[in-house]
Amino acid sequence: MATEFGKILRIIRINSGDTAKTMADKLGISVPYLNAIENGRRDIPSDLTDKVINVYALSEKDQKNIKEAVVTSKDKVKIDLTELAEKKRRVILALAQDEIDDDVMEEICKMVNAKKGDK
Repeated sequence: MATEFGKILRIIRINSGDTAKTMADKLGISVPYLNAIENGRRDIPSDLTDKVINVYALSEKDQKNIKEAVVTSKDKVKIDLTELAEKKRRVILALAQDEIDDDVMEEICKMVNAKKGDK
């Protein structure tokens, strides 16, 4: 099943008029690997997003969309907690361990969305 990142990658490829081979060549990966990423069968390489942004000169809006798609498309996310304040660590760990109830989660989402609207 295609991930959100895979869908966006495919849209970029089609809108630019590139074949899978052309895009794969531009990104320095094989066609089967590109297809596997588009279809959600392979993890997204850490440097691929920056390559896509640079090769296809994505707008700021498109850059934001593809970066968000990376996050929503990953099954696992590594977060370095060493530099974070204790309160932030506790919240992240509580989220990861599913210790926050739905009402609190809804409030957190509202606050995050409000903060995004400030930018």
